[in-house]
Amino acid sequence: MAEVIDSMLVPSRILLQRLILLLCIMLLVYGCREEEGGAKSLAPDFTLTRFDNGGSFRLSDHKGNPVVINFFASWCTTCGVEVSDLEKVYQEFAGRNVMFVGVGVDDTETKALQYMKKYGITYPTGLDVTGTIKKDYGIRGLPFTFFVDRKGFITYIHAGAVNEPLLKYELDKLL
Repeated sequence: MAEVIDSMLVPSRILLQRLILLLCIMLLVYGCREEEGGAKSLAPDFTLTRFDNGGSFRLSDHKGNPVVINFFASWCTTCGVEVSDLEKVYQEFAGRNVMFVGVGVDDTETKALQYMKKYGITYPTGLDVTGTIKKDYGIRGLPFTFFVDRKGFITYIHAGAVNEPLLKYELDKLL
């Protein structure tokens, strides 16, 4: 009798595991996107010390221009997949008053600088040393990219690697 009960429970456990996995995927994919016409949230302001010149990047200083905020880490393999598209679109939109900023998280300055050099990143980038920016933006995985409109509101959030068509599509909506 115990064997019959066990054989009945195995399919139930597999089904339950699949349902939980599906729910997690749905939350990741749909929970991170702003609904059309939905309420927008103001992007938390932050100041980041830039790697390239030691100056600072303050989000609120760029109000009036669209901003792309990309969270990355040198150890994140998926981040390495998207970075060439980020750099390409940054270069393409440079004359259109669009700002890009890379925020390194859970990393060291040395490794983040090596990552930037390896991938030829030229847009402003710095390290979230205290983890405050990561916390304020609710980052729980990498990469994550936020699109901020001219008024400082987050219009779209993308979990996972972005690509050139997605970047251009979202930026075209902001311009």
